[in-house]
Amino acid sequence: MEIKIMSTEMKSALEFFITTFAELAILFIIISFVVSVINDKLPPEKIKQLLSGNRGYGVAVSLGALTPFCSCSTLPMTIGLIKARAAFGPIMAFLFTSPLLNPFIVGLFWLTFGVKVTLIYSVFVIVLAIVSGYFLEKFHFERFIKADLFTSSCGEKSNNDKQDSVECNSSKNQSPSTVQQSSQHWNKLLVDTTKQFISFAPYMMIGVGVGALLHGYVPQDAFENLQGYSVIIIIPLAAIVGVFLYVRASTMVPIATALIAKGMSMGSVISLTIAGAGASLPEMIMMKRMFHWPLMFAFIFVVFATACITGFAIELI
Repeated sequence: MEIKIMSTEMKSALEFFITTFAELAILFIIISFVVSVINDKLPPEKIKQLLSGNRGYGVAVSLGALTPFCSCSTLPMTIGLIKARAAFGPIMAFLFTSPLLNPFIVGLFWLTFGVKVTLIYSVFVIVLAIVSGYFLEKFHFERFIKADLFTSSCGEKSNNDKQDSVECNSSKNQSPSTVQQSSQHWNKLLVDTTKQFISFAPYMMIGVGVGALLHGYVPQDAFENLQGYSVIIIIPLAAIVGVFLYVRASTMVPIATALIAKGMSMGSVISLTIAGAGASLPEMIMMKRMFHWPLMFAFIFVVFATACITGFAIELI
């Protein structure tokens, strides 16, 4: 008598998990190392100088698109930019862009959803981040930053403590002799990439695991029933649900793939992805230490609006 060790659903879920996680891991490590090299060649002082004036918006979204941060890990760098007295509008543009765009996410979107969805997603995130940052600065929302963040500006250097400022801003904290040793320098980049992957891996595994369960076990008609509702309702609802989640955009992609396969519309899934990755309850708790309520509400509204507008655009275009 033949003993059936694994059900069809379990086999399908396991195959999905192994192949998807392997693809994500390889892509993440390669791109993260390349981005680490690029960021290593760009001095922090230069970044602070460039993040001012109108050109600062382009630099801010570019910086955000190069940094593989989630919504929470974006905040320490945001604090550094605030203390460096960078312009408020570009700072907010960076804060909106960073968790939603980076080479890993763009590459993953490209492979998973195709060129059209990737371009719409990227363009709308960038444009809405710049526009939102511009109007938040125009209406002087910087007054809602808590004053104690400005008490010790890490980016300001006196004539006598230039070295202290460099140490304060440097993410390397290496002695001059160590920096000169090329082999140790490249080894540090590799170690940093490995640590970064290890920190991302649990979230990635959870995301792929949820996607695998949806792929293997959720009945085909479970999400197909949602198609009976208007996208006018589903897309904002998905954005509201997403704000209460704590997920990375890269973690949401395998879940999104499974949800689309089960019947959810592309627009509602993208809305869920943007809201979930762009804002989260843990991030809100951390941001309360930085911002007063008016700026907090403005941030949540911008993320919600970006999710809805991008979701509707994907449905209509």
